[in-house]
Amino acid sequence: MNTTMANQLSIPPFPTDLPLAPLTIISHEKLLSHDPTESSKLLSACKNQGFFHLDLRTTPQGASLLAQSSQLYNLAQVLFDLPLEIKQQYTLQKGVSLFGYKPAGTIKATDPTRRPDATEFFNIGKDDLFHPTSPDLLTKKYPPDIQANLPLLKSFTTNSHTLAMHLLTLLARELHLPSDTALTDLNTFPHPSGDHTRLTRTTHPHGDNDNDSIALPSHTDFGTLTLLFNRLGGLQIESTTTTTTTATPGHWEWVKPLPGHAIVNLGDAMKIFTSGYLKSAKHRVVPLPGADEVKNSRYSVVYFVRPANHVLMKAVDGFERDEGSVKAVAGKFEPKPTHKQVHDSEGGNVLTAGEWMVQRAVQLGN
Repeated sequence: MNTTMANQLSIPPFPTDLPLAPLTIISHEKLLSHDPTESSKLLSACKNQGFFHLDLRTTPQGASLLAQSSQLYNLAQVLFDLPLEIKQQYTLQKGVSLFGYKPAGTIKATDPTRRPDATEFFNIGKDDLFHPTSPDLLTKKYPPDIQANLPLLKSFTTNSHTLAMHLLTLLARELHLPSDTALTDLNTFPHPSGDHTRLTRTTHPHGDNDNDSIALPSHTDFGTLTLLFNRLGGLQIESTTTTTTTATPGHWEWVKPLPGHAIVNLGDAMKIFTSGYLKSAKHRVVPLPGADEVKNSRYSVVYFVRPANHVLMKAVDGFERDEGSVKAVAGKFEPKPTHKQVHDSEGGNVLTAGEWMVQRAVQLGN
C-alpha cells in the first residue's frame, strides 16, 4: 500500500460530540447554472459567516480541482518528509518575500501567550510560476520536487483563480455593484499579486492533542478569498452568534471537512472593499480530539487570492467608507506609513495591496 493510501485510510472519523460551525453548503453546479437561490445563499454566507462549503463533485472544473488537490497532497507528503536542513535552504525571507518554506515554531507577533505554532508550509507564488523575475528564481526558491511539478501547480493555480473570480462576479452582482467586474478587476491574474498555493503539514509533538496546543494561532486571512482542501479536521471558527448553534460568542466551533467539497472563506480585503458588509471570520487550527497527531499529520492544500499589488485598499464604488483607515479591519494591525502611501477622501491612510500584504505577513510572523 502506498503512503498516500495508508494516510487516507488512517484518518479517524470526525467526533460526533463537537459543536459545529453552521456553514452553508453551496453547489458549484447551481452557481454555474445561474440559480438565483444559490447566488443568494452565497451572498448570505459571505455576509453572515464569511465561510462556506463549496460542493465541487458535479462539475468538470470542480472534479479537476479535487483531482489536483489530491495530487498536491501527495506532493506535500514528499516535501515535508525531506530533512529539515534541506527544507530550510528554501526558507522565506521575513519582511522580504512571502514565498518559500516556513518551518513550524513561528510565534505570532500579537499572540500574548507566545505559543509557537505546529505548522510548516511551502508558499508557492503565482507570479513565481508564471512570471519569474530571473531564470534561476524557481531553483533558488523551491526544492526540486516543486520544480518537477510545475505543470500541476500552474494548472491548480489557474483553476483556483478562475473559480474564485466566478464567485467574486456573482457577489458583485448580488451586491448590485456598478459593474459585475468591480471585484474581479481588483484581483486580475496577469498583474503582480500575493496569490499563492500553500501546502501545509501540522504535526503535534508527543501526540499533544488538547486545545491548549495551537497548530495555527487565531487570525483572519488578509487577502480576498481562500480555497481550502483538507481531510483531517482541526479548523475552528470563532462563534459570533448563539441563534443557530449551542456555542456562545467568542467560543470556537469546529468545521467538519466534507469529501468532495472545498472550504471557502473571505479575507480582510473583502471586508475593506465592502466597508465591513462582507465578513472576514477569525479562525485557527487545533488538534482534532481523538486523533493521534503523531500518526495523523494534518495536510492541507490552500489557494489564496489576493488583490493585485497596485490596488488601493479602500472601499469600492457603491459602499460608503466609514472606517477611517484599514486598521479597523484587522484588530491589532496598525498600518505603517510609507512614502507611497496616499489618503482617502476622509483623510484616512490607504495602503496599496502590496504594502498591506507585507505588513500583515510581518504581523503574523510569516
